[in-house]
Amino acid sequence: MTTPPITAREKEILDLLCAGKTAEEMGLILSLSPHTVRTHQARIKEKAGVYKDTALVSFAYKNGWVQL
Repeated sequence: MTTPPITAREKEILDLLCAGKTAEEMGLILSLSPHTVRTHQARIKEKAGVYKDTALVSFAYKNGWVQL
């Protein structure tokens, strides 16, 4: 099974999540509301087939969505 691609905005949010930022911090950095950030995070998790943020970070590194 192949995972659907993530959008440029989702990639920005994923990079910030992997850097340890909270939804509030990401919102300030990207000029978005924390609610919008959480919506993007939920969509990314759905695409990755995971439920938790920690599982998403692990998935992202293992599947090349982000690099160290």
